[in-house]
Amino acid sequence: MLDARAIELYVDALFETLYLVFGTGIFVLVIGFIIGFILYTTEPKSPFQLHKGFHILHRVIATINDIARSIPFIILLIMMIPVTRAFVGTILGPTAALPSLIISASPFFARVVHMALKEVPYESIEALESLGATKRTMIRIILKEAMPALISGFTLTLVTLVGFIAAAAVIGAGGLAYLAYEYGKFGNNYPLMYLSIFTILCLVFLIQITGDVLSRTLNHRTNKGA
Repeated sequence: MLDARAIELYVDALFETLYLVFGTGIFVLVIGFIIGFILYTTEPKSPFQLHKGFHILHRVIATINDIARSIPFIILLIMMIPVTRAFVGTILGPTAALPSLIISASPFFARVVHMALKEVPYESIEALESLGATKRTMIRIILKEAMPALISGFTLTLVTLVGFIAAAAVIGAGGLAYLAYEYGKFGNNYPLMYLSIFTILCLVFLIQITGDVLSRTLNHRTNKGA
């Protein structure tokens, strides 16, 4: 039943979901991009041709990133309970879910960044080198070329985060998924449950559509072909 109390719970859960998705998204964007960029610049076939010692660094970071990425989120959530309790003071609520969400999604986005940068045509990089471009100029051009793929990858990461948040609902992380779980399974308030689920679907569609539009807008190759 959607009475005044149910609407109040729904609004609070909506803000908690937005806080979890976009609050986590900011950290994932920064951390994942830094890791992915380091993986790109330190790999053996990098256009920056760094010292061989950086190749070892690449292998170490790539291994750690792949291990972190392969841990199922619900398992990571349980593993992080002592750490979360130590730093946040509780394992319940949206803020308590942030560390697990960040640690789980950052390696995923880091790999997306790495692959997006590697997709930049080597011919473009060779042209920059032949013109004597500085490393700063090369980085700027490479990022510009990779921007559509980076936006698509970050969009995918945000959509994946919504799924992670739904999984975190089982331990009281809050948000719309928790509301649907609590009032669908225990409260028998099915209108509130379906409203919460429908809102989650709308949020996913909104994120996906926005990301697709931005990616197409910045994709100069597609624009030229059109």
